[in-house]
Amino acid sequence: MSTCARPGCDNALPPRRYGRPALYCCPACRPSRAPRPTGLRVEVDHPESSSDGRPAERIWTVALRRGQRVVVIAEGLGWPSANALAIQLEDLLTPRPRQRRVRVG
Repeated sequence: MSTCARPGCDNALPPRRYGRPALYCCPACRPSRAPRPTGLRVEVDHPESSSDGRPAERIWTVALRRGQRVVVIAEGLGWPSANALAIQLEDLLTPRPRQRRVRVG
């Protein structure tokens, strides 16, 4: 009989009749798959001034920030474009749990 794969745990693995063999004896021994916080944020803001004569409050910049480090992704956008880009970046950077597919039939 095999033992749990978690270091320091010597519990026997539960028997399985089908599927892949178990690696861990219980959910508490299984490593967490939760995303680690990275401190990475998506920011949408106005620039200090406009080089093309448009009012600065009508121009938007999308940037990624981690602490003091900033990477500007896009400049000179209108609000709808800046907002859509920020949402797409958030979706990319924020992992979501996979949805289980229900088999019909």
